[in-house]
Amino acid sequence: MGTSTRLPGPTTGGWTSAKRRLGGWTPDPESQPDELATTDQRFLEETAAHLRRTLRDALRKDPDRFGLQEAARAGGERLVTVLDDLRRPDPALLRDITDQGAITPEDEFVRRFVDEVGGDGRLIVDAVTRRTARRVAERLVEVDGGVLAGTRTNGISGELFCDLYRLFFGGMVGEFVHVLIAEHVKLAVPVLALDPTNTVAGLVADQVVKILPDPCAVAAVREPERPRLADVARDLLVETVAEAVGLGDHGLDLAA
Repeated sequence: MGTSTRLPGPTTGGWTSAKRRLGGWTPDPESQPDELATTDQRFLEETAAHLRRTLRDALRKDPDRFGLQEAARAGGERLVTVLDDLRRPDPALLRDITDQGAITPEDEFVRRFVDEVGGDGRLIVDAVTRRTARRVAERLVEVDGGVLAGTRTNGISGELFCDLYRLFFGGMVGEFVHVLIAEHVKLAVPVLALDPTNTVAGLVADQVVKILPDPCAVAAVREPERPRLADVARDLLVETVAEAVGLGDHGLDLAA
C-alpha cells in the first residue's frame, strides 16, 4: 500500500462521530491558531481525547491494525540511535554538513535526520514517521541556538534528549490521527480560518506527551548506576509505544 492509499477501517463508530463533531464546528470569531477561545479550546481538547479513545479501542481489538505500533517502535529505535549520536562530540550526523553547496547546513541536517529516523517504508504509517521525524529535526535546529551551534563539542543535553524522545511519540500519534480524519473534515469545513484537523492533531500530541515515561526520570531513579540515557530509552520503547496509543497503564486516563 502506497502512502496515498486510504487507511481501511476508520469510517465507523468513534471515527464517524468525531468527524461529524469537527465538521459541524463553528469556531468563536476571536479564536486564532495560537490562541483559542476558551469554549473552542475545551471542545477541541474533548475531541482530541475522543479520538485517542477511538484509536485505543481499535488497537485493543487488533494490536497490529494500521501497522502503527510496529512503525512507532521501529522509528523510536532509530530515533534513540540518532539522538545518542548527537550527545557525543563530533556526531556523525553533522560531519561535513557545511560543505553541501547550495543547501544550507540547517536544511541538510533536517534531510539527514529524516533519512536516518524516518526509514524508507512505503506505508502510510511510514510517511507519518517521516513527517514526525522532520518536526523533531526542525525543533533541534531551533532550540538552544540550534543543534549546529554547539553539538560538535558538547552534544545535546540529556534534558533535550528526553524531551525529543517524548515529542516524537506524541507527534506520531497526533499526525496519525490527522491522516485518519483530515480528508473528510477539511471538505466539510473549507472556509474556516482555523484548520480543525491540525489543531486537534496538536492537542492529541500534547495529551499523549503528558503520560509518556520520561527516560531522564527513570535514569535518575536508577542511581548510582548512572545508566546511559540511550539504554534507558530503549528499555522503555515497548512501554512508551503502548502508552502513546492508549494501551498502557494510563490507557484509561485519556482526559485532556
